[in-house]
Amino acid sequence: MNAYMIWTSDSPGVAASIFEAAAARNVNVNVAYGLADGTIGLILVGSDDEPGLQDALADANLVGTPIEMVITELENRPGTGAVLFRRIAAAGVSLRFAVPVGMSGDNVQIGLGADDAAALKAAIGA
Repeated sequence: MNAYMIWTSDSPGVAASIFEAAAARNVNVNVAYGLADGTIGLILVGSDDEPGLQDALADANLVGTPIEMVITELENRPGTGAVLFRRIAAAGVSLRFAVPVGMSGDNVQIGLGADDAAALKAAIGA
């Protein structure tokens, strides 16, 4: 699955416009993260209906850059993230995002994205 990274102005209603456009197209957004600094907003969204999500973003007058999301699981205990991110860094992979996407028992599921998805997958053994 691809996640879509959106750079936009930091203004009220941007997230609402994405979700309203998705709802109008009956698209379920199942990954959504956002950050803003008062000037620029960065939003990451994903859906199992990628064509529908792309259409919804266009309806909201937004452009999202697709980035393959690679899911990995970590034990939910201290140090597992340090090992994962050191392995990725040692492979020379520059991450674009790392976001929690779920839980499976005591494991945390992390969605990772990089410019080179194949190198990322090789680095984490996926």
